[in-house]
This record gives sequence, structure tokens and C-alpha cells, in this order.
Amino acid sequence: MKSSVIADTSALISLVSLSDGNHTEATNISNLIKKHDYPLIIPGEVFTETINTLGKKAGHRKAMDTARALLGSKELVIFDTSPDLRKNALVKFHEQPESVSFTDCLVMACADEYKTKLIFGFDSDFRKNGYTRFGLDDQK
Repeated sequence: MKSSVIADTSALISLVSLSDGNHTEATNISNLIKKHDYPLIIPGEVFTETINTLGKKAGHRKAMDTARALLGSKELVIFDTSPDLRKNALVKFHEQPESVSFTDCLVMACADEYKTKLIFGFDSDFRKNGYTRFGLDDQK
């Protein structure tokens, strides 16, 4: 069975925002994930953060359209995190510099839960913590 890829907010925002500086890269990576049939996992908190961020940056309609597209997609799973996973994320958060968000730690804890090192995201902190930013740190 292939490793799952855990999605971070940074990648999802870049993917749906045409004016984002990482939009083309996010689109290429998303296509690579689909081409090789990697399971894409979105933690529930990442889904929420993505929709909230889009609502602020691009407006309510864009946020609604994106939410509907993600919720209706058969190419991904929106994963409800458990209390234990959130506790593991908090341990990671405690060990990180202040520049690393709790959501990033949650993404890393989710990767641990799924026994994968693959993250669809642009934050260099993932690489610094031993994870692979899919399509960036690995061979394409």
C-alpha cells in the first residue's frame, strides 16, 4: 500500500488561489499525487483553517466553493483528529520555535499517525523536522 500524503493549509491555499506565488507548483504537485494515486489526507483542522483563510483573503464565495469541492471530492479524505493525536501535536508544538504553528505540528502528528513522511505543503519546517515536502524535497 502506498504511503499517504498529508495536506497542509499552505498547499491547499496555493492550489486554489490563482494569484498565489506557489499556485503553479501546487498544481503540479497535486497532479503528481493524483497521477501516482497517493491517498491525500486533510486533517479536519487544516480544512477549517483553509476555508477560514480563503474567506478572509478571497471572499466568502471562494471559501464556499472550495469547501464544497473538497467535501465532494473522492480523491481525498478529510480526517477527524483524535484527542491523542492533538496531544501528540501539542508535544511537537512545545518542541518547536515560535515560528511554527500548532496546525503545522498537527500535520506532522497526522503524518506520524498514518506512518508517512510525505506532506503536501510548502513550509520548510516540515523538512527541518524530518518530513518530506512531496514534490519539493523528493524526486519528482
